[in-house]
Amino acid sequence: MRRSRIVAVLLAGFAAAAVTLTGTSVHAASVADDPSLLHRQARSDAELRQQVELQLKVAPGGVQTSRNEISYDNGRFVVTYALPGQAAVAAGVADCPSSWYCFYDGKNFGYPRGKLHDCGWQDLATWGWNDRTTSVHNNTDWQVAFYEHDDLGNPAYGHQFDYALWSSSPHAGWSYVGDVNNNRADHVELFC
Repeated sequence: MRRSRIVAVLLAGFAAAAVTLTGTSVHAASVADDPSLLHRQARSDAELRQQVELQLKVAPGGVQTSRNEISYDNGRFVVTYALPGQAAVAAGVADCPSSWYCFYDGKNFGYPRGKLHDCGWQDLATWGWNDRTTSVHNNTDWQVAFYEHDDLGNPAYGHQFDYALWSSSPHAGWSYVGDVNNNRADHVELFC
């Protein structure tokens, strides 16, 4: 048997053994762990369930409170995914509830949406929302600032080199935070 034929047979055998050992979970795991699920509207109920599972895997500790919503710390932070087939929010119109400030993963307030209402400094990584802000709506009576984390490659520096990206006035929104700020916010601070 020629050498290339032997290699091909061996590779096929290894591939078959891998599928036999792992079964269909290879496909299921790759779909459920697809990071793009966190950034778009689900196309089916099954995909919505996968979004919720992946959000809880990325940021454990949340509680699913509805088909498309996850609440952290007794409602302190809430993530909402668009339902499959749900019409998009009217272009450029935010839907952030009163007394909350919201950050959207898509332009023009496109879902998924994260929302907070606590005063002070918040670490968005706590809820898996760091580097996921494309548009914002501040529906509070106070100023909100968005920061990028920078420890200059040394975690011992903590947050001393974090810097402000932009801020949002009370009851104002940004349908797009701009190319320079897109998906860079790691922390937020509500000044109340």
